[in-house]
Amino acid sequence: MSQKKRKPKPKRSGNPGHKRPTAVAAPATELTFDRIGKPEIDRILREQLGMTLAAAIERSSVASVQGFVDELEHEDDAVLVVQNLEAELGIEAGIDELPELDLEQDLRLLRADIDQQAQISEVDKRLLTICREAMVFLERRAVRAEKELEQAVRRTEQAESQASRHERRAEERVSESQELRGKLEAAEAEIAELQERLASARAEGERLEHELQDAPEEPVAGTADQGTIDDLRKRLKEREALLIDAHQEHERLEISLDVARNEVIRLHRELDGAAPEGVEAEEELPEVETVLEAVEEAQRRCKHLVFTERALETAEDSPFWRPDMVLADLIKLDKVAEAYERPEGIGQPVGQYAQDLGLDWRSGVGEVWYGIHPNDYHFSHEGHTLRVAEHVRVANGSGAQRCARVYCAFHPGSDLPDDLPRGVYVGPVGRKLPDSTTG
Repeated sequence: MSQKKRKPKPKRSGNPGHKRPTAVAAPATELTFDRIGKPEIDRILREQLGMTLAAAIERSSVASVQGFVDELEHEDDAVLVVQNLEAELGIEAGIDELPELDLEQDLRLLRADIDQQAQISEVDKRLLTICREAMVFLERRAVRAEKELEQAVRRTEQAESQASRHERRAEERVSESQELRGKLEAAEAEIAELQERLASARAEGERLEHELQDAPEEPVAGTADQGTIDDLRKRLKEREALLIDAHQEHERLEISLDVARNEVIRLHRELDGAAPEGVEAEEELPEVETVLEAVEEAQRRCKHLVFTERALETAEDSPFWRPDMVLADLIKLDKVAEAYERPEGIGQPVGQYAQDLGLDWRSGVGEVWYGIHPNDYHFSHEGHTLRVAEHVRVANGSGAQRCARVYCAFHPGSDLPDDLPRGVYVGPVGRKLPDSTTG
């Protein structure tokens, strides 16, 4: 029989001399290695696919990797069969020329070679399956990454838009503050002028009264002087009324300027994204369109305040233009309620604690108003009547659109079974209750 050249057998498995141990049951999600260990599988995957065993398991199914390991061990068996047959036929490993073989021997060697090549093809198919699954995994991860990038871009655009709104609002508040400062300066100048004119009028009136007292009683002359004095007294009353109006306007402008300044400071803090030293950064709150939405949002967030039906009814009736300020103050007031519920107490006056949190706190209501407006200053909850004692001044502008209050009652609680528990109960929210300033 003619001799022919044979290519060397490819050997990709590990140590083929080991006997297969008894298989041990393993969980379905874990790989089993009978003869070829993890380091060898890891090396083969890096050489063939450029990925480690851990990466192959992450990016493809465990079943695919397990099938690859099994087929690789079957290939190991095929290589061992060829090696044993070559040893039986006297063929030395690594030679290019085969010895003289009879037809049966040549057929046996050819079948062994075919089986080995078929097993190598199966291993290659398993590698291709792992590679395809890895590509699908990477494509899906790329899609997820692209979606996350789009979401990040949208969040960035929203943050930039919100920052622009805050910046515009800050500029508007600065402009409003400057306008109020101009009005305040004009009012102060007018007050100074009116004070001078009032002092002159009073001095003229006193001089005429002294002259009238010292002058002899003459019927004709007395009538003329009396008319002059009445005219001066009338003018004096008019000047006093103007001075009172100027003082009231001055006070209103001071309050408006203070509100505008505080709003400008708050907007600048929001724009800079930083809180002043010693103050915690404020929680980002959702946008609310009405005072009722602000109260309902606070009711969901606040764990210690008790919101009564009166709070919801009055909030629905309030036209206040900045419901976000009401929501922010209710969140702060919830911290006051939390401190009030402590058995050991707050450790300082409630008003001081509230002011430290940034609330414009007002304590006490004149006893006379409980009798004059009982329906306004009393509210009920679960069959109990509570009385307004403290309130938060949210804004103090002119009119219901620019003025808002949050009234509440601090109930101490008791050991009686039917009494309300200790806590802070929110009453009227929005419009200012009638008092000496409302008439």
